[in-house]
Amino acid sequence: MSGKKVLIGLTGRVDSAVAAFLLQKQGFEVIGLSIVSSDADLVDKKEFLPKCHIHDLEKVKAFCEKINIPFYATNTVSRYNSVVVDKLVSNKILGMANSSCFNCTRDRFNILFEKMETLKADYIASGHYAKVHRNHGTGECFIHPNQDTASDQSFLLAGLGHDVLDKLLLPLGELRKTEVEKIAKKFNLMAEESIKHVGFCFRSKESANKILRTAVPKSLMRGGVVENSQTETSVADHESMIFHYIGEKEPEFKDSNQVFKNLEITNFDFKTSTIYLGSEEDVTFNGTQLSDIHFAKHFDISKPLACFVKFKYSNEFVRVDLYFKNNDSSIVDFHTPVYPLIPGEVLVFYDKNTSNAKIIGWGLVSRRGEFKKINRLEEFETRNDDEEAPRPHNYWKF
Repeated sequence: MSGKKVLIGLTGRVDSAVAAFLLQKQGFEVIGLSIVSSDADLVDKKEFLPKCHIHDLEKVKAFCEKINIPFYATNTVSRYNSVVVDKLVSNKILGMANSSCFNCTRDRFNILFEKMETLKADYIASGHYAKVHRNHGTGECFIHPNQDTASDQSFLLAGLGHDVLDKLLLPLGELRKTEVEKIAKKFNLMAEESIKHVGFCFRSKESANKILRTAVPKSLMRGGVVENSQTETSVADHESMIFHYIGEKEPEFKDSNQVFKNLEITNFDFKTSTIYLGSEEDVTFNGTQLSDIHFAKHFDISKPLACFVKFKYSNEFVRVDLYFKNNDSSIVDFHTPVYPLIPGEVLVFYDKNTSNAKIIGWGLVSRRGEFKKINRLEEFETRNDDEEAPRPHNYWKF
């Protein structure tokens, strides 16, 4: 790889630092780039900042000087606000799932790709725990999971376009997190660990509180009642639905000292501004309709497809059958019930449930329900001639 240039995204933390070091050892001319996408005052506390937030740009610069590579930084705060924050706010208003990390990852790689062309580099790279391989038969590039399921980040890379994948290098694809930390320690690399986060960015209502109070007009912050759907009784009042999310366990509400044990938010009614509490069964489904689906080009979507799906909540594969429809939509039939399933959630599809699986597509959860097969020929044959023709049946029970 002598003479080949690679532009790597640096955050100042252990993963990207080791990735840059390994690329340099392989003979690449490495260029470091820090993408400053979020302001420190975006949230109320440091622990609420996005995982990709760069806490100390000078330390990143010092690392680049230490291993003798060029360093650049680009400010993309306005772009981040447009692509990630605005989408977060709109999803909160609509009661949909938080897809911040998915949207952010896709845009950051697009920025790397754009800067690669500006800096006349040959490749881009990152410290993500996943692999990218090319199918020599079709020419397509695919993301594969890291064998260490605890570290695997393939889910986040599912939204990358083929032009980005074609230039992408992932030097940590075969390594475990513990192995990366050992490399950093052995070679005394600058590797600042990020503040410990739980789950994905803006997961808790506290982490997005400042963003929502700043961006959402007061006219859209309508208060209302909280209803226990099991007892069909009002149990509390809420300030606004935007400060809560479907799947929120044992939620707390204003002017209420009651702790709702074993209950979670299962639905919103926007017309009446009502929040419904229930059990896990209320957000567990056997199927869903997807919108805005994206699949590898060589897959035949004219017939059903058996594959596997992953969610951001779990590292487990779930077997599914896909039935493709028009307008970039499809129906997903889960072989086992899925919890939680929330409108707007990103589903990522893999061809296998093994260590050599690859991502073949993704889509957004739309309607949720139970898949029901209909034998239309049987209905026609059993109908009497003087009977009215049967009305078309839905394939979904809601």
